[in-house]
Amino acid sequence: MAIYKTRIGEFEISEGDVVEFPEGIPGFEKLRKFSILHDERTDPIKWLVSLEDSNVALPVIDPWMVRVDYMVEISEADKKFLKLEDPADALVVCIVVIPHDRPEDSTINLLAPIVINYRKRIGKQVILETGDYSIRHRIADEMERSRRIMAEGGKTRAGVEQKGK
Repeated sequence: MAIYKTRIGEFEISEGDVVEFPEGIPGFEKLRKFSILHDERTDPIKWLVSLEDSNVALPVIDPWMVRVDYMVEISEADKKFLKLEDPADALVVCIVVIPHDRPEDSTINLLAPIVINYRKRIGKQVILETGDYSIRHRIADEMERSRRIMAEGGKTRAGVEQKGK
């Protein structure tokens, strides 16, 4: 266990909770060691924090909480990079952008999820080649869309085919 100072506070993080991003994350290519932290004040948003730069903390969320019919199909190259042999070993989160003065206009990047092989502790931000996704989906709109799907008897997360997930 080591103590890390992060943008959202000081945390004790075990080596088993450290995820290596061999290529970094776009915009933070030089940073390789991250961890996902839970802060009850921002639940259900979690934080992907750099363990090398205390100023870097990216808000992330389970995309199926926002869009019930979200589909993630990871390319064979990304599966190999992540050493992902069993889709059940994948953790998928998406980066959220929260405007300081307009949180109701928060957006989620559904085009480029963060995929983590939690058994091997390897992560990568992947670009999806399928689906009608962009880097900015307004969360309120997506949640309303999901409510309509559920009200019409649509698929739930459990009913979504999650290739590569």
